[in-house]
Amino acid sequence: MKHIEKFFLNSVIVIVALVAFIMISHIPIVDEVIDYFNPFISMRIDYAEVPKGTQDYRNIQAVDKDGHKLRYKLENFGGYDANQKYVVIKHKGQFVKHIDYIPKSKMPVTED
Repeated sequence: MKHIEKFFLNSVIVIVALVAFIMISHIPIVDEVIDYFNPFISMRIDYAEVPKGTQDYRNIQAVDKDGHKLRYKLENFGGYDANQKYVVIKHKGQFVKHIDYIPKSKMPVTED
């Protein structure tokens, strides 16, 4: 019986350590998955200016509809038009569900 208790205790310790490691390490794909399943984060729509000439967007500062910067940057998401500069982003934390390109006139005025 003691072997079963030791095995169970060791298994719990390993699982807790693994979950703690995943939660404190900032691996973009892990952050996306965690945010996707996190029930305390809601889906939201924000806006951003992205670099031209690429479809791989990294460390993008987004703003809400009132022009306030988010407390965090979107670490990594992809686009489909390298010639566009402004996007509306539907996301849940680091998990980006969808983006649409918009004209500059649709961008909110940012507050610095």
